Amino acid sequence: MRRKSARLLAVLTAGTMLIAACSSDSDNTDSTTAATTGETTAATTGETTAATTGDTTAETVVETTEPAAAGWAVNTDDCIDPAAAEEIIEGTIKIGSVMPLTGDSSADEAFAPVKDGWLAYMDYANEQGLLGDITIEASVEDDQYSKDLTPGAVSKGIDNGVQVFSGIIGSPNSLAVRDTLNEECIPQLNNLTGSPEWGKVTEYPWTTGQLVPYGTESKVYAKQIAELYPDGATVALFYVNSEFGQVYADAFKELAGEYGLEIVDEQTLEATDTAPPTSQITSIADKAPDVIMAVPLGIGCVTFLGALAEKKAQNTGWTPATFITNTCASSLILSAAGAAADGIYTSNNLIDITDPANATVPAVVTYVDYMASIGKSDIASTATAGWATAENTVAVIKQAMESPEGLSRASIINAARNFTYTPALGRPGVELKSLGEDDPFLAESLQVLQYDADAKTFTSIGELITEFET
Repeated sequence: MRRKSARLLAVLTAGTMLIAACSSDSDNTDSTTAATTGETTAATTGETTAATTGDTTAETVVETTEPAAAGWAVNTDDCIDPAAAEEIIEGTIKIGSVMPLTGDSSADEAFAPVKDGWLAYMDYANEQGLLGDITIEASVEDDQYSKDLTPGAVSKGIDNGVQVFSGIIGSPNSLAVRDTLNEECIPQLNNLTGSPEWGKVTEYPWTTGQLVPYGTESKVYAKQIAELYPDGATVALFYVNSEFGQVYADAFKELAGEYGLEIVDEQTLEATDTAPPTSQITSIADKAPDVIMAVPLGIGCVTFLGALAEKKAQNTGWTPATFITNTCASSLILSAAGAAADGIYTSNNLIDITDPANATVPAVVTYVDYMASIGKSDIASTATAGWATAENTVAVIKQAMESPEGLSRASIINAARNFTYTPALGRPGVELKSLGEDDPFLAESLQVLQYDADAKTFTSIGELITEFET
């Protein structure tokens, strides 16, 4: 039992995974290509081979890329090798990523599904011929969620000829290689993190983010709380004591007064503290707020929900609406929290593929059938983050191919920053947009959701909130 508990703790500590990716902490790497239809082909460590083309029964997703009006263009004069940045890519494009796949954090359980989803879409794109006569060669290197190992993993990719990086997990990890990739003028697309750092287009033109910025997510919650409590409400803030948590807190405070929300308590928890936040929750309960806005991290998501459930049981009649960062909203974390997660509010911009109501949605059918064809049905829910990231990456590359400049590293980043796209697994109304310095964040709309612990599904609350789109 101790061994199982320790392993669960490790998995959940890593399990901030797909969306938050805000903490950090072998030469071992996991470098594979997308699997061929019907089987999984994990290449041996250190090797990369092209994904093969084959038949698939998956329904082709309708292309919904809309090239934006030309406006922003990268300056390749600042590149170490301007000619290389503008060189036309033909035949094969090498796309790499860096994710935590090994180490003492049980990363294989927490992050491997993201890798599998990412690689699966790259293979799907090859099978469907989404890039015409260009074949994708995809690889993933392992940094064990340590920002100190990310530079080496990226260097290995560069040495192997990677022309685009996509879906690097972790804010510190992505930051650790941002300077290098901008100096080399290699596109660093769709970092799997919502850090506001990805909005610095002038300083770092070659780096983009995939997720809704954390501050925007917090503002979405403030707006939804105001709609639930039109006459005003008292709110307690609980967040991890880090830059990650502070972004949420500052953004919420920015709008609280405007929405008639009074902050009556503010409690923090250290990112390294795995003990239940008993004293913090006791302080919050003493104020009996109408709402709790919570931003824990990893295992802290579970310990927070458990401590809150215990305190509510001790305070009959106190049932605060609890909004929790969507970094806690993975099936892994909410399942571990059990009944304590019932009724919490969170958010997403992707369809819940596990909801029976979505079973016949064409894009869900395509995705579920494809993952089944490669023997990955068991991790399909978590793998959607990787699949969606790869889909957006391929859409950017396709737009670059169709540009007057042809396919090059420079045209790829230009496409990424002049981009409008409707993701196949996006919730109704979700549209990804970017326009240079005027709109650097790809995703800024969210659907607020409420979790049902028994059914393990989410119910949409209100409409998709789009008012924070740039």
